[in-house]
Amino acid sequence: MTLTWQKRLIFCVVFIFFMGGLIGHAGENKKIGMDVAKGKEIFHERCAACHGADGNALLPNAPSFAKGERMEKTDSELLKTIKHGKEMMPPWEGVISDEEQLNTLNYVRVIVGDKVFDDKCVKCHEKIPGIPPDVPDNKALKDYSGTIKICKACEIEKELSRDEQIEVIKFIRYLGTLKK
Repeated sequence: MTLTWQKRLIFCVVFIFFMGGLIGHAGENKKIGMDVAKGKEIFHERCAACHGADGNALLPNAPSFAKGERMEKTDSELLKTIKHGKEMMPPWEGVISDEEQLNTLNYVRVIVGDKVFDDKCVKCHEKIPGIPPDVPDNKALKDYSGTIKICKACEIEKELSRDEQIEVIKFIRYLGTLKK
């Protein structure tokens, strides 16, 4: 049986939890959340019916996160919407904890890269690889006109659109911050 990196991540988190260990230092990872896998699970259980499993909205007027809708908003603005609801969206306060809301938001911010990684990269990578140092930082990626070499092991760039390249880079970098 082959385990995807997400299943391995979930197993590791559960194992560490039951062994009494801690990931990082308490508070150190508060902004980024500590469990993107849990956020993904919550998103699929509670949010995907309206926002789509891949972030492409299924209901009219629901934002499509895969298209970047609402992603320009700050974390605090989006967390307020998650907590208190807005228009058709129900409030999640009292249903899921503040930490679960944050984990879900953090997953939403990388949902496109997660899908690209699952579809294109996981077949070669058992774990999340590093990004080569010559790849521009996330802010410079949109305006960068040069060739981006994401993977040393293959030429995946030929299979990805420029937007998919950027999203998978952001996803890999995001997960890299969870290890620190």
